[in-house]
Amino acid sequence: MVAVHASAHSVASSEWIICLDKRPAERSGEDVDIILARLRGVKAFEKFHPNLLQQICMCGFYECLEKGITLYRQGDIGTSWYAVLSGSLDVKVSETANHQDAVTICTLGVGTAFGESILDNTPRHATIVSRENSELLRIEQREFKTLWEKYRQCMAGLLAPPYGVMDSGATNDRMPDKENLNSDPLNFMSKNLYKVPSEKILRAEKVLRNAILARAPHMIRDRKYHLKTYRQCCVGTELVDWLLQQSSCVHSRAHAVGMWQVLLEEGVLNHVDHKLNFQDKYLFYRFLDDEEEDAVLPSDDEKREAEEELQETLLFLSQIGPDAHMRMILRKPPGQRTAEDLEIIYDELLHIKALSHLSNTVKRELAGVLIFESHAKAGTVLFNQGEEGTSWYIIQKGSVNVVIYGKVMSCHVISVYLG
Repeated sequence: MVAVHASAHSVASSEWIICLDKRPAERSGEDVDIILARLRGVKAFEKFHPNLLQQICMCGFYECLEKGITLYRQGDIGTSWYAVLSGSLDVKVSETANHQDAVTICTLGVGTAFGESILDNTPRHATIVSRENSELLRIEQREFKTLWEKYRQCMAGLLAPPYGVMDSGATNDRMPDKENLNSDPLNFMSKNLYKVPSEKILRAEKVLRNAILARAPHMIRDRKYHLKTYRQCCVGTELVDWLLQQSSCVHSRAHAVGMWQVLLEEGVLNHVDHKLNFQDKYLFYRFLDDEEEDAVLPSDDEKREAEEELQETLLFLSQIGPDAHMRMILRKPPGQRTAEDLEIIYDELLHIKALSHLSNTVKRELAGVLIFESHAKAGTVLFNQGEEGTSWYIIQKGSVNVVIYGKVMSCHVISVYLG
């Protein structure tokens, strides 16, 4: 590993860097406060418990890498964990263990954390190379293990999978340029959810709402949380429990989550704070029919119709729920995916024919970095000929046109990859 402190950088004289350059035992309380003030503004640490962040300030080190520096190579046994404070780094993977054959699979942007293979001393899964001048926070293995043992619950969701990617956002009919890659991924995804629900989904929402009001009317009611009242809403965990009780076609809680996610994607079920993922938690969701102040309760005839249609509706949602669940997982920023999420993505990749030539190790790495994109509008430009590539694509549904110097070649395949 080669790391340099570039005197040309304007940040080199920053007080917080001087504090981080001190040996941990020599850092004063004032030093820790100075470092803490800087790290509080870093995306990678924004959800860390204050006590954990203070511990990081006491044991972390500053590193500045010039462009093109290899931080570590695939197969190395790691000694440190890292978080990106500025700049970006490429993640390169080789199937042959020959570094010359390595292919860049993603880019680590500001706020991503990586390197937790040091917890079990497994070899590094990829080679990391600085894409530009970059600043990193480094924590050595012994200190990181100590933090992990003490703050495992806090850190687990933020440190998996091993690698994150630079988030992407879209504007108009053009995919984002490199400068825009750090914009809010959820904002981008919200623009790509279905805007007009289909008649079948609208009917499914009505059937489920009316069936709940017929069988368990207490589930839909005004609720108070943190001194705020939420009108006519349901709790995520109760909705999952209810589905599991209604039909044997609902196989698990994850399956039920996917079924509710279908309704949430099409806007007929909404989180009260407009979150895009349905969660099996104490979170509040409201049916579209309950959005209005003067929501009308179903008549006895409407309740009876809902009872008659319920099993058919549940079967329909159970069939399309897994795809919605997969989209939901792929919309999560990579650093927020759970071990279960990664297994679901990995299992899906095993069935994609276009990826059959890749090893299982590479597929597991891909599971951690793939992000879902949906382009409902024909004519959206993903990238132009001659531009530097920043992403790699798998087409799950639909088709794209490849235009080369005025010649058009249409790709009408479900699962292909474009370099």
